[in-house]
Amino acid sequence: MEKQTKRLDKTIEKAQIIYDFLRDYTLKYGYPPTVREIVDNPKCGIKSTASAKHYLDVLAEQGRIVKSASKFRALEVVDAKREKPDHPLVEDSLESLNATRVPLLGNIAAGQPLYAAVEDSKSYSMPNDFFSIKNEMFLLQVKGHSMEKVGILDGDVVLVKSQPTANNGQIIVAQIDGNEVTLKRFYNCGSYIKLKPENDDYDDIIVRPDQDFRILGIATGLMRNHIM
Repeated sequence: MEKQTKRLDKTIEKAQIIYDFLRDYTLKYGYPPTVREIVDNPKCGIKSTASAKHYLDVLAEQGRIVKSASKFRALEVVDAKREKPDHPLVEDSLESLNATRVPLLGNIAAGQPLYAAVEDSKSYSMPNDFFSIKNEMFLLQVKGHSMEKVGILDGDVVLVKSQPTANNGQIIVAQIDGNEVTLKRFYNCGSYIKLKPENDDYDDIIVRPDQDFRILGIATGLMRNHIM
């Protein structure tokens, strides 16, 4: 009984440390950290993503965080309201530059579908007025050549507005069968979904009704760090 009590106390203590990091991070950046960022933070004292997810489950059971499967950064700290953080230099510098921190969530295929490495995400400051950053946004780096006819090249970084719907002809980020993510032009053909590349060397991707399909967002901007 004594060992069980000590183990429980240790779990509660560690969960509190994780919660404090989640809350501070959310107040600072306006969005929660990824599991990988929790593991990489030395204050949390976590060595694996499995351990981090265990403590997140504890916090979720306590009602202190909400976990969502519909977003990349699928954590919400219940009482972390967006207010002036304890890091005024960071926040003020972003405000003075009219910029917003936007997470880079991994790689996306502009060829065959490719898993986006969400847990290893970083974030970058983006100018609000240039990219019209509104609502929830994220960045993905393009791998492949299937969208070259519209100027989206291998290695480019695409800015995406997170939303679950799209109109025919829009370029979307889509998730197929739970973990495959691709960038293509979207067409709802009634009995099936067609994801059309912008390169004649690539075939359309046909998504059947029995497949799991989600629209993760609409491509709204593009960045490139070199000139061809």
